[in-house]
Amino acid sequence: MAKKRKKDKEEKEDYEFRPPEFDEKEFLKKEISDTRTAVLTIVYASVFGIIAGVITLLGPGFAGAAFLVGIAGMFVLKYAYPIMKVDISGFQKKNWLGNLGAYFFTFLAVWVLLLNMPFSDHASPDVEAIIVWVDDGTSVRGIEFDLDGAAWVPLNSTDKVDTMISKAANITINITARVADNGKLALVTISIGTQDSPPHAMTAERNERYGFTISSGDLSAESGLVFFITAEDEAGNSVVYHTGKTLPVAP
Repeated sequence: MAKKRKKDKEEKEDYEFRPPEFDEKEFLKKEISDTRTAVLTIVYASVFGIIAGVITLLGPGFAGAAFLVGIAGMFVLKYAYPIMKVDISGFQKKNWLGNLGAYFFTFLAVWVLLLNMPFSDHASPDVEAIIVWVDDGTSVRGIEFDLDGAAWVPLNSTDKVDTMISKAANITINITARVADNGKLALVTISIGTQDSPPHAMTAERNERYGFTISSGDLSAESGLVFFITAEDEAGNSVVYHTGKTLPVAP
């Protein structure tokens, strides 16, 4: 038994691990082929992304059709590879998953890129930070619209909103708002009373703020101060902002 163990030990000591022969030429050939396939896939996906972007520019209702174009490109990829001289005979499941993933995310990135500035503008302007300044001739006080509380709040806590604007005192009122857009604004107007009232152009002030001045004598104590601000950019996107809360006007 001892002799057999000794023989087994000698056989183990004689064993020498020999790594398989490395075919550098074949390895480089495969790497070049994989890189070429990846580049062609990205170019192919970019073309479909551009097509989807052009379709979307036709109008918001075409976004679904544009997305379907991208999905169609995924199904056509299998038939497009031979046209692009890509050998798919050795493709395994992981190869298809990797290339389809690269296609989809490239298509999505190009499509989204074309939907944003500077290529296109689909976002409406933002109207926010509404402040009404009340000038009674001796002091200027502000009333801010609190979005969280959906209420008019005086900037000075000692003031009372109900008495700050008086029709009889003929107070000067400057309605201001911050109006911003990711492109360029075409117009900013305000309608007093109802949305259908004649619009008046608001004047650009500073820090993207726009203002419009009226007299409290032109207002009604019964209906109070109600206004609608309309902002439109050069791409035709527009928004109408209304606080939803009437600013009281004292008799």
